Amino acid sequence: MDTCGPGGCLGELAENLAIIFLGKQIMNNFQELLIPMMKSWWSRRKSNQYQAGTDSEQISISMTTPWEADNDLAEQENLFPEYLEMVIQYGFATMFVVAFPIAPLFALINNVVEIRLDAKKYTELLKRPIPINCMSIGIWYGILDYMAAIAIITNAFVIAFTSDFISQILWKYNHDDGLATYVEGHLSSFTGVIRNSEGVEVNDTCKYWDYRLEHGETSLWWWKLKAVQFVFVVVFEHFVFTIVRLIDLLIPDIPEKLEALIHLEDSFAREMMKEVIEIDLEKLEDVRNRVKVKKRQRQKYD
Repeated sequence: MDTCGPGGCLGELAENLAIIFLGKQIMNNFQELLIPMMKSWWSRRKSNQYQAGTDSEQISISMTTPWEADNDLAEQENLFPEYLEMVIQYGFATMFVVAFPIAPLFALINNVVEIRLDAKKYTELLKRPIPINCMSIGIWYGILDYMAAIAIITNAFVIAFTSDFISQILWKYNHDDGLATYVEGHLSSFTGVIRNSEGVEVNDTCKYWDYRLEHGETSLWWWKLKAVQFVFVVVFEHFVFTIVRLIDLLIPDIPEKLEALIHLEDSFAREMMKEVIEIDLEKLEDVRNRVKVKKRQRQKYD
């Protein structure tokens, strides 16, 4: 089983995140632009207007109205892949930000570029979608909220167990010489028959990075380190959750001025509807009175 080296696994994790935010996102943007171009080209080619006709007819076809030209574009798919891509990017940028701190910067640059690519894709390469009114992004907001909470716990475990941050602090606290004996104190020894570099079996002692005693039992230092790491996770996530909730309470989702304007517009709309209803009721009453007058006039002649 692969384990982390003496320096932790943050280096390997940072390399993987760099590949995702550099190589994979560039390939995704290229793919998002190339596939609609190929679909639109193939859709135009299969169109009945382009299957036959002389050069003059082709010129007249190319000078049609925009909505007639858009009819030959590829069909618009749903927005589920777009939302899913943003959610996955948000997860990588938040859950492992301690290992790759510039991940949010690369995500911002990618989103700025992708806005322009999506604008070209949705206005020139695909048919215009049917607009639908939506109050929010729906269930995706709840998913992002849960991912933010999971990201806090994930970063706490990454700091505590993937890096050697906690073990170095604990070693400094228990030893007056600082980190001078840190490496030597984390090496376990094994005495027995081993094979040297020449392939000859000899009786020797080798040292390896682990927390074990001479006979292979787990050392007391390992249990103390794991206890401190778990305590750090609990304290860290409670502290960050508290800060997040305080910010959420102090900074409202809707500014007070905007909320006041919304309430003012709602009150204006209710007053206008009330006036319209009152006018309609007055007109209805007037019509009823006229009908009564007509009936009385007819009764006189009858």
